[in-house]
Formats: sequence, structure tokens, C-alpha cells
Amino acid sequence: MKYVKTLSAAGAVLLSSHSLAQSSSYASVLVASLPEFNGSIPNNGISLYGSLDEGMNYQSVGGKHLFQLESGGEWTSKFGMFGREDLGGGLKAEFNLESGFNASNGNLQASQTMFNREAWVGLNSTVFGQVRFGNQIGVGTPLFFDPFGEVGSNSVVTWLGYAGVQTKSGIGYNTDLGPGGSQVAPRVANSVTWNTPRYAGFNAEFLYAFNGTTGVSPLAANQGVLVSWARGPLYVAATYNRVWSSPVVVNAGQSAQTIRNDLYSIGGVYDCGSFVLDAYVGQYSPHFAADGIARVYTVGGILPLVQNVFRASVVYRDTSGVRDSEKIPAKDSAVGVMLGYDYILSKRTALYARAGFIRNYGISTVLLNNNPLPTQPGTTVPLTGQTPVTASIGIYHNF
Repeated sequence: MKYVKTLSAAGAVLLSSHSLAQSSSYASVLVASLPEFNGSIPNNGISLYGSLDEGMNYQSVGGKHLFQLESGGEWTSKFGMFGREDLGGGLKAEFNLESGFNASNGNLQASQTMFNREAWVGLNSTVFGQVRFGNQIGVGTPLFFDPFGEVGSNSVVTWLGYAGVQTKSGIGYNTDLGPGGSQVAPRVANSVTWNTPRYAGFNAEFLYAFNGTTGVSPLAANQGVLVSWARGPLYVAATYNRVWSSPVVVNAGQSAQTIRNDLYSIGGVYDCGSFVLDAYVGQYSPHFAADGIARVYTVGGILPLVQNVFRASVVYRDTSGVRDSEKIPAKDSAVGVMLGYDYILSKRTALYARAGFIRNYGISTVLLNNNPLPTQPGTTVPLTGQTPVTASIGIYHNF
């Protein structure tokens, strides 16, 4: 579940290029058990695949409680198709279309967007690697660095590591750092990527995404690179991304401008088959003098014992240079913990349980599982010092 759950059919190629699918690793056993990874993708043809995940979820924050059905507590509910044509000479044409949906009501995950998770076409060569065009996985911190796969629910890495912050204007990423704070998207639209072959354990992936907006400078929305090294049970990766925010008005009376964010991360995964350990450190720095800087530290692991799988992650986020609404320097940090258990019923079906929390300190207002924090009476200003809590039980099936 760890590596493959967030990558879908395109991940079969991604895993291969990252050399993670070793015979002795925990990930490779799971890859081989899933329809979209076990060789069912033909050299000439199309493979259909998907996941259905549904559970019951409890959330609590600020004395308010919520019980609900929840889709995607372990895997994002989705369906997709992966196609490949062998052109000869070690060259293949490939495409991937994938759509997320809410299994609780059947709605699309992204309103009015059919293929929100994958929509790309490209060429795969044994000589020059892979080139893709479209909506595809970005080159930020690899999703499998989180034991919970950075799903939208039940992952403190998703909400705290990516800094889903609630402000009086709504929810955004790293918005507590100041105007134009942003984040690397897990999937990047309007992008071109080149993933090199792996030599002596090393591999690099480059991304350029266009902003697609007339008159907005620069032309790029995201420029990034991921460099990795893999040998035996160890995988290490470092990333650098330049991400430009949506246009924001920094000072009253001035025109809106985009703010460049420099985002760095380095980390690794040790997967010997008997257990998995992972950790990474990230820094998020908007290019605006009055903005703050955030650093994120994560550690986690997975312990599979026959049909029983235990997993855990801890995330700590701290900032410097952050100011409150009165422009006074303020403390702004948070810690999150998530625990999980899976009971494997078959190669593609399992029951799961999750429980976790995020503790906010100072002016931090990070939320969890998209459940809004309480606000000051008569305003949209979120209360500080809150600790959102969540717990879920569910079932998934991959097909």
C-alpha cells in the first residue's frame, strides 16, 4: 500500500524508473498484487484499473464533533486507464487518464474536471527515458515518503507537511508565511517532464509547467527537479522547485503580482521487506522580504506482520519570520501524529483503522481532513491553539 497507493497506473513506470520494485522490498510484493502493476498492462493495448474506498469517520475540533461516511481514507477512490503502444527499437508511446471520485455520493473529486489525477501522453525510451505532456505527478517530495501515501484524509503529512492553513480568507497552503505563500502540487497541470534512465543508481526528473495565463509573468507556474539514488533497500531523493503563486495584491493601491516560492526537500526510504522506515526535511521560502520561512520534519514507518500491517508518522512544522495580524513577530508551529492498522483480507482488499491529531501552537491554524477550525464570534478569523482530531475505520478494494 505504501508506495503504490498514490501513484496509480502511471506509478508502475515511475516505480520502475526509481528502482524501488526490488524482490526483497515490501513495496514490490504490493506492486505485484495489484491489477495495474502485475503485468496486465500490455505492450500494445489498454489496461483499466481503479480503487473503491469507503469508511466511517469521526472528527473533533473546538468542542464540535462530526460523524460522516468518508471516501478515500486509505486509497483515493478512482478509476483510470493506461495505454501503451510498442513502436519498436525500444520506443513506446504511452498515455494515462485517471479520475478521482467520492464513493459516498458518486461525485467527481474535482468539480467539472473529469481526469483530475492523470491526463498525459508521452514517449518511453530505453535510451533517453520518459517524456510526458499534460497533467501528471509533480517532482516535489515523493508521495511514498509518507507511510499513509499523502491521501486527502488520514494523513498528517498531507495537512501539516503541506501546511493546509486556515485564514480569514479561507484555506491555502503556507498562507501563514505571508502574501504569496504557496506549495508544490502533488499533480501539476500544463506540465512537461523528462525522467532520465537510471545510471549507477542515480536518476533525475525535470518538470516545467506553464501558467497558461495571458499577461502573467513569468511564463512558468512550476519549475522543478528531483534527483534520486537507489541501491538495495535504500532510496534517497532531493528536490528543488520554484513555484509561482497566483497574483496577489501585496500593498494596497498596487497591481497584483506573483510571488516566487523556493521549495527544497531531502529524505529517504529504507525498505528491507520486514519493515519500512522513512524520513524527510523540507523548507518553504517565499521570495518576499516580509514573508516568513517554514521548515517541516517528518519520520514514519510501516511494520507488516503477515495479514497485519501497522504504520505511523510524526510531523513537526516550525516557522521563522512570521507575523500576526498586528505585524508583530509571533510563534507559529505545530506537531501532528497519525497511527494506522490494516487487516489484509486478500491481495486487493483490506480493512483499516486510522487515528491522529494536529496540535497547533502560537498563531498556527493548520487543519486536518478539511474540517474547518472554529472561528471568532461573528468573523471568519480562525481560533488559534486548536487541536483537530480524527479517527476512521473503513474498507478498500482495488480492481
